[in-house]
Amino acid sequence: MRFVLVPIVILFWSISPAQAEDITEKDLLEHIDILASDAFGGRKPGTTGENKTVNYIATSWAKAGLTPGVDNKNWYMPVTLVERTPLTQDIRFSRAAGNKRKNISIGDDQIVLRGAEKDIRFEQVELVHAGYGLGDPESLRARVSGKMAFLYLSGRPAVPDFPSYQKRKKNLLAAGARGVIAIVKGEARWSRFARRYKRTGTNLDQAGLHAEIEGLISAKAIRKIMRKAGLDADMIAAGSAEKDYLPAIMNAAVTLSVNTRVHKFKSHNVIGKIAGKEPKSGVLLFLGHWDHFGTCLPKTAEDRICNGAVDNASGISLLIETAERLALAKLDRDIYFLATTAEESGLLGARAFASDPAFPLDRLVVAFNADSVALTPDGKKIAVIGLGQTALDPQIEKVAEMQGREIDMSGKPDVFLARQDGYVFTDKGYPAFMITSAFADEERLNAFLAGRYHDVSDESDSGLELGGARDDANFHVALGQYFGSLATYPKKPTSGATQN
Repeated sequence: MRFVLVPIVILFWSISPAQAEDITEKDLLEHIDILASDAFGGRKPGTTGENKTVNYIATSWAKAGLTPGVDNKNWYMPVTLVERTPLTQDIRFSRAAGNKRKNISIGDDQIVLRGAEKDIRFEQVELVHAGYGLGDPESLRARVSGKMAFLYLSGRPAVPDFPSYQKRKKNLLAAGARGVIAIVKGEARWSRFARRYKRTGTNLDQAGLHAEIEGLISAKAIRKIMRKAGLDADMIAAGSAEKDYLPAIMNAAVTLSVNTRVHKFKSHNVIGKIAGKEPKSGVLLFLGHWDHFGTCLPKTAEDRICNGAVDNASGISLLIETAERLALAKLDRDIYFLATTAEESGLLGARAFASDPAFPLDRLVVAFNADSVALTPDGKKIAVIGLGQTALDPQIEKVAEMQGREIDMSGKPDVFLARQDGYVFTDKGYPAFMITSAFADEERLNAFLAGRYHDVSDESDSGLELGGARDDANFHVALGQYFGSLATYPKKPTSGATQN
C-alpha cells in the first residue's frame, strides 16, 4: 500500500544565543535512535515512513534556525518516481533467410525485459550491437534510430573519460533507440543480475530516462544471435572498444510482447537554508539521503524491517547537528541542506535536485555529501572521496591539517565515487566531496558491507561506532566555517575544472 504525503505543520523553536558546542556522540545517537526505529518503518519512499522521516528532518532544521529552502517557502521538493516490475514476456528473435525468416531461440531464462508502460509490443524491430555506446547521439542516430540496441553493461575500454552506463544509455535514447538491452558478461553475474532485475526497479518519471523497452541479456545469448545472423562476435567486441566505433547492424529482428506493472508516486527531498550575509558570494551545499528499504523481508521473517541506522540515519544525524552549529555561525555565504530521496534506487533524489535546483548551480562553491558515517571509533584518518576531481584539493587538505586529520591517500575509497549522491554534482563539473572516517577504515568498512549493509541488522544498537561520526560531524562544521567565510575562502564559485 502507498501513502500520500499529507500537509505537515512545522514547529519553530527559538535559537539560544549561546555559543555552539562541539557535536557529541549523544547528539548524533538521539537522531539515529528515532530515524532508525521500527516506528519509521525503514524509511522507504512513498510510505508513512517517508512522512515521518521528512517531517522529522524539516522540524529539526527549523528548530536549528534554518528556513525553508524551496522558493524560500517550502521544505519539501516533490520528486515523482516510477516503479516498474516485469510480469510477463513473449520474445522471438529471427533472421532473414531468403524470402522467409528463421527463428533464433535463446531461451527465456537468458533475457529479462521491462516496458516503459504497461503493455509494449514490437513487430520485427531491427537489432544493432552498440558495443560500449561511445558515440554522441548525432553519430549514433543513423544506426540506432527506431531499433533495439544491445549495449555492454560493464567493462572499461582504454578510452579517456569513459562514461557510465547511464550516460551511454542516455545517448542511445537521444539517438532514437526504441529499446536498450544491457549485455551481462559471465554466467554467475548473469544469474545474479537477472534475479535482481526481475524485482521492482525505480526511476525518475522524466522523459529521456527509459526506452520503450529495457532489459538484460546474457553474453551467451547475444553471441548466439550474432552467430546465427552471420556476425563475428569477437571481432565486434574488439572493435566496439574504439572511440569511433559505429553500431553494427545485426541482420536480425525481434518481435515481442512485454507486460510490466507500472506505478507512479510522489516522494520528496527536504531542503533547508541558512541565509548568508553576502549571498552573492556563492552557496555551500550539505546533503545526504534519508531513504532506506522499508519492510524488506517476507512475513515469515522474525525481523522484517531494514532500519538503515548506519545507512543513512547516521548521515542525516550529522546534517542535522551540522546545520545547528552553522546556523549560529552567521557566515557570509548561503548554506543549503538537502536530504534526498531514493538514493538507494540510483541517486534519484540528487539527480532530481540537480535538474531543478533550489539555487542556480553556477553559484555552487562546493558540496559535501554525508553517508554511512557510523563505522569507526575515531575520525583522525579520513577518506576524501572526490579528491582529484576538482582544483579544490589544496583547500580540503588545508582544513584537514587545521583540524588535525590525516587524509587517506591510498585511492581505494575512490571506488565509491559514483555510488554516492555527491557524484551527481561531480559529474556535472561542480566540486563535491564525501569526507568520512568510515571509508578510511578498510577493515571495518568491508565488515559492514559484508554484514549489516542493506540488511535488517543495520539497527541502532551497541554495534554502532559513533566516535568517528562525531569527529566527522565536527569536521563538517569546520568545512562549513572555512568555505562559508569570505575571510578564509574569498574565491567566487566557478566550474569544478577551474576552481582553486
